Amino acid sequence: MKFYRWLYCLCILLFFTGSIRGYAQTKNILDQQLSINIPADSLILALNLLESKAKCSFAYDPDQLRNKKTAAFHFSKTPLSGILEQLLFGTKLGFKLIGADIVIAPVKPTTGTIRGHVRDGSSGEELIGATLYIPELGVGINTNQYGFYAISVPEGVYQVQISNTGYQTKEEKIRLYKDLELEIELRQKTNRLEEVEIKQSAIAPNPILLNEQNFGIKQLNNAAYYAGETDVVKRLQMQNGIKSMSEGSSGLFVRGGNTDQNLVMLDEAIVYNPSHLYGLVSVFNPDVVNNVQIYRDYMPANFGGRLSSVLVNKMAEGNNKEYHLSGGINLMSARMAVEGPIVKEKGSFIVAFRRSLLDVFQNNFKLFSPYSVYYDLNAKANYRLNKNNSVFYSVYAGQDKLLSENSYTNNWGNLTSTLRWNHIFNAKIFQNISVIYSNYSNLLDLNADTLSQKTQWSTGVRDITLKADYTYYYSPVNQIKFGASGIYHLFSPGEIRKSPKDEFNISRDKSLEAALYYVQQITLNKSFELSYGLRLGLFKNVQERNNVFDPQGNRISVNEVKVFVNPEPRLNISYLPSASERFFLTYNRNYQYLQLIQNSTLAFSSLEPWIPASKTIKPQHSDYFSMGYRYSPTNFVLSVNAYYKYLDHQLDLIDHAQIIKNPEVRSQLRAGKSNAYGLEVELTKTEGKLSGTIAYSYSRVFRKIADINFGNRFAANYDIPHELKITARYDLTRQLSFQGFFIYSTGRPLTLPVGYYQHDGLNVPIFEERNTSRFPDFSRLDLSAQYQFQTRLFGKRHISSTISVGTYNLYNRKNPLYYHLNSSSFETKKSNIEYGFGFYPWIAYSFKI
Repeated sequence: MKFYRWLYCLCILLFFTGSIRGYAQTKNILDQQLSINIPADSLILALNLLESKAKCSFAYDPDQLRNKKTAAFHFSKTPLSGILEQLLFGTKLGFKLIGADIVIAPVKPTTGTIRGHVRDGSSGEELIGATLYIPELGVGINTNQYGFYAISVPEGVYQVQISNTGYQTKEEKIRLYKDLELEIELRQKTNRLEEVEIKQSAIAPNPILLNEQNFGIKQLNNAAYYAGETDVVKRLQMQNGIKSMSEGSSGLFVRGGNTDQNLVMLDEAIVYNPSHLYGLVSVFNPDVVNNVQIYRDYMPANFGGRLSSVLVNKMAEGNNKEYHLSGGINLMSARMAVEGPIVKEKGSFIVAFRRSLLDVFQNNFKLFSPYSVYYDLNAKANYRLNKNNSVFYSVYAGQDKLLSENSYTNNWGNLTSTLRWNHIFNAKIFQNISVIYSNYSNLLDLNADTLSQKTQWSTGVRDITLKADYTYYYSPVNQIKFGASGIYHLFSPGEIRKSPKDEFNISRDKSLEAALYYVQQITLNKSFELSYGLRLGLFKNVQERNNVFDPQGNRISVNEVKVFVNPEPRLNISYLPSASERFFLTYNRNYQYLQLIQNSTLAFSSLEPWIPASKTIKPQHSDYFSMGYRYSPTNFVLSVNAYYKYLDHQLDLIDHAQIIKNPEVRSQLRAGKSNAYGLEVELTKTEGKLSGTIAYSYSRVFRKIADINFGNRFAANYDIPHELKITARYDLTRQLSFQGFFIYSTGRPLTLPVGYYQHDGLNVPIFEERNTSRFPDFSRLDLSAQYQFQTRLFGKRHISSTISVGTYNLYNRKNPLYYHLNSSSFETKKSNIEYGFGFYPWIAYSFKI
C-alpha cells in the first residue's frame, strides 16, 4: 500500500509541474516583447510576419481572414498580446492560446459605451438636444435636458458627428474597445439661421425633437417683439396651435386647453403666474434663458399634473471659462447680468436683475398707472465635484407692484428655488435628484371709502417638491426613464389679510401630490419608432373647513380628507417611409388636480386663486388623440397635424358669482365637459438668407356645464376658429437682419348685455346666452431690424452690441382689449370698447462684454 501511495503522489506532482511549465510557456509566448513594422496589407500577411518574428504558431481558418485588412503599425518592445489586440481590433476576431498554438477565431462582438456632455465651447454650458451621430452604424443619440448623452455600440473605429442648431458641426475619430468618456464642446456659427429640425431619421426617438419645439436664446432673439422686450411666452405665441386670448396677454391656450392647464416650470420649479403687468411681459428674463422646451402634443410620462402642455425653461448656468457682463435697455425695462467661473471649467455662476421703466418713461397702458413697476432677480451656481457628480442651485424672485389711478394696488410675485444633484452611476445610468421650493402670492386692495377702511385680499400657493429621475441608456435604440416625485402643496385660495375673523375667507387646503413613472423610447426598425409610458398619480387633500360650529355655537376645527389614485398612459408611434418623412399617432391620458378660479369675462387679471381637487371637486382629466405628417427635406419642413381632445370635470363659475370675500365660492362652481379639435398646417423654410414659417390652424373648443347657459353647449371664451401666422427673417449681412411677424385670427367669444332692469335704483344688466357674441377679427403686423457689431475695449476684451429697432402694429389696427360696462352703456344698450396698443415704434440696445 505504501508503494501505491508513493506512486500516486509522484503522478500528481508531475502533473502540476507540467501544468506550471505549460502555463509559464503560455505566458511567455503572449508576454514576450517585440519590435516589428507591420505594413498596411492583408491580416494574413501581418500574422505571417508576426509568426516569423515571435517564433510562434498561429492557427486559423483562412476563409475567415481572407478579406480582412490591417493598417500600418510600428511596434517597439510591445507584448505579443498587445500587438494582436491592435491587429484584430474591429475585425470581430479574437485570440486564445491553446497548447503551443495561438488560435485566431471569431468572437462575440463586445460593446462599449460612449458617454459625456455636449457643451458650448465659449461658455462651457450644457447644450440640450444636441445630436451625436455615428454614420457607419446609422445610429445616434440626443443630449438630455442636462446636456448628457450615452450610447452603446460595438467596438470599432468610428467617425462621430456632433451637431446642434446654431453651432458648427464637429467630427471626432474614436477607437472604441471599452467604455469611453467623451466631453465635447461646439463653437457657435457666426451667422445663425433658425434651423428647427434635426434631419437624421435614424436617431433614437426623442420627444424634444420629434414632437416638440426646442428654443435657444439666439432663436428667441430672432423675432419681432413688443417694445423690444425679448420674451419667451410671446415667442411661443408665434407658434402654430398656441393662442393668446387678447392682445398683450401672456396666457397660453394650447390645443383647446385653458391657460391654467399648462405646466410652466423654471429650473423644474412650478411657476403659477408667469406674467408681469397682467401679461404684457413674462417673468423669464432673456439674459438667463438657456433653453426652452414646449411639449404640446406627446407628453412623456415624466411630466404630469396638467392637461394641455408643458413649458420647461432652463436657466443659464454661467460661463465657466471667463467673466462677462451683459445687459440691455428698451422702452419696457432695463437689465444687467454678470457671470463667470467659480473654479475655471469646474464651476460657474450667473446673477441677473431686470426692472421695468414704466415709471421712468411714464408709459400709459390703460390697464394700470404708469408708476407701476416690476422686477426680476435670477441667480444660479453650479460646481462639478468630479466627472460623475455635479451640483446646481438656482433661485428666482419676481414682484409686480401695480397702481391704479385711485391709488389702489395689486401686488403679486413668485419665489422659486431649486437644488439639483446630477450623478452618473456608470456608462449607462444617469440620475438627477432635485429639491424644489415654489411660492406664489397675490395681494389685492379692496375698495373702501377711506384709506383707513381699506383692506387687502391675499391668495397664494406654496410648494415643496422632492423628485428623482433616472435614465437608462440600454442601447442606441432603446432608452428607459423612470422616477418618482412628491409635491406638498399649501393652498390659500383667498382671505382678508391681517384679520382675526375668517367668516369671509375661503377654506385653506393641504395636499400631497405624488407620482411614479416609467418611459421607454424604442426604435423597432428603420421604419417604426415607439415612445410609451405610464404615470401613476396619487393626490391626497386635506381641506380645513371654516365657519363650522358645534350645537352650542362654538367654532370647531373640521378637516375633510379625500384621496385620488389614477393611472395616466401615454403613447406615440411613428412610421418613417423614408429618411425625410414621418407619420405619427399620439395618445395621452392626463389628470390635473389643481384648478384656477377666475371670472371668464376678465381679459386681464392677476387675481388667481388656485384650489385643489377635494371631497366636493373631482380632478380634471383629458383624453388626447392626434395624428400628423412631417416632410423634411434639406431646406424646408412641411407638417400637418390633426387632434381631438376630450376633457371632463371642467369647472366654471355660475353667472354673477363673486370670488372675493366669498367663503362658499366652491359651491358656486359647476363641473362639465369640454371638446376640442383642430387641424394645423405649417411650412417652414430653414436654410438660406430668407427663412420663416407660414402656419394656419382651424380649431374649436366647446363646453357643456350644468347650470350654465341653461345646460346648452357653448363656445369657450378662448375658442378662436381661424388663425394665420407668418414669421420671417432675412439676413442681409452677417451683422444686419430683418424680422417680421403677422397674425390674423377670428375674434374670441364674449357675452354682452341685451337689456337691463332697475333694482334699488341701480341698473342691472340682462345678459345674452354665454359667449354668443364675438370680438371683431384680430390682425397685426410687426417689423424689426437688428444690427450687431463689436468694439474693442482693452487687450482681448471687446463689447458685442446689438441695436434693434421696430414697429408694433405697423398699420395701427384697432384691436379690442375688452368691453367696459357702465350705467350709460345700459341706457344706450351699447358697450364701451377699450382698444389695444396701436402703432408703437421702439428701439432697444443690448450688449455683452
